[in-house]
Amino acid sequence: MNANLREKPPAGDLLFLWTEKPKGKAQKARSGEIRARSIDHARYQLSRQGVKASSLRKAKPYSGSKIPLVLVASFVRQLAVMIQSGVPLGQSLGLIAGGMTSKSKRAIQTVVRAIRADVESGLKLSDAMRKHPRCFDNLFCNTLAAGENAGELDAALGRLATHIEKTLRIRQKVRKAMIYPSIVVLVAIAVTVGMLLFVLPSFKSIYSQFKAELPLLTTLLLKASDFLQEYGLILLAAVGLGVYSLFQMYRRNQKFKNSMDILLLRLPLIGDLMKTAVHARWTRTFSTLSASGVPITSALESVASVSQIRSFQDATLEIRQAVASGGRVSDSMENSRLFPPESVQMIRIGEESGRMDSMLERLANQFETNLDDKVDTLSTVMEPMIMCIIGILVGVLIVGMYMPIFNMGDIV
Repeated sequence: MNANLREKPPAGDLLFLWTEKPKGKAQKARSGEIRARSIDHARYQLSRQGVKASSLRKAKPYSGSKIPLVLVASFVRQLAVMIQSGVPLGQSLGLIAGGMTSKSKRAIQTVVRAIRADVESGLKLSDAMRKHPRCFDNLFCNTLAAGENAGELDAALGRLATHIEKTLRIRQKVRKAMIYPSIVVLVAIAVTVGMLLFVLPSFKSIYSQFKAELPLLTTLLLKASDFLQEYGLILLAAVGLGVYSLFQMYRRNQKFKNSMDILLLRLPLIGDLMKTAVHARWTRTFSTLSASGVPITSALESVASVSQIRSFQDATLEIRQAVASGGRVSDSMENSRLFPPESVQMIRIGEESGRMDSMLERLANQFETNLDDKVDTLSTVMEPMIMCIIGILVGVLIVGMYMPIFNMGDIV
């Protein structure tokens, strides 16, 4: 179990992890983190605090990919609960880091230890977290800083934990809506290819006994089977390369991403689902920032930075510019034509009543409820559609294979 140091160690460039063996049977082993310029400097600072480290090593900085949001959500929720329960910040961070023993949590454990060392060196929690942009973006740190300045660190952490959990839930809902149809389509493709590669060729010996011309459908299926047998691997590699290239272009080419987003937003059912998800995240983020006391212009700038759809990002920046010039959020939202009229009206009521944050909270809850309904509707509508398509596809294959046999009397 990590122990809190009574004196704050001076800040250094490197993070070191130390362990001290128990001095007697009644005592327990202690461990902790310290910032120092070198390992000798770390030993010196620890000795000044009466710590005789039996083990002292430099912490390995995390250099992997972005830490999963679900781990960040768990950490922030634990920290919020501990702070709300009156546990000191340094001790809370130490307890949380000590509990991250599984291999999957090693990365975030390193981050939490570094944050604890910085906090005990005198940094604010928000400033310590800014050093780890792979875990905590500007929106998170700005919201936390506003809570710290208002003396409401526990409330800010609670709101941020809720915000991250809601964001995860929105992502999971959208993925749930997309995964099932994708799996069914892949299975349909696999069944079709399997029949063309392995089932249809076994009918060739039967067809060769027929002296009459084969039906057009059967001929086309045989040609498709021959093509797959000869060029199947090349076709598979080409499709895989094409999908990978499109995915990379979507991630790295902003113009291509914008075009794809516009196309997806115009699709029936899926486009409506995406719009609802974007609105839900937009209002939830704005609500969290507003409730934490972040100025509206700064809040809108942060909301724009997390908007993944370019049209919503541009509209949010235009709203920010209008508000900075003395305009109202609701008027600018209405002019953008991207937000539903009922949303604009609720924001307008919130502005006029001085309860903008509570109105945004209600609006975010409403969009999230709508998202749940749309996901269920999409699943209900697409399931029979996909099954019908698969049935037709398999039916065509079976009819094409057995049609010459059915017409044997005419062929022979």
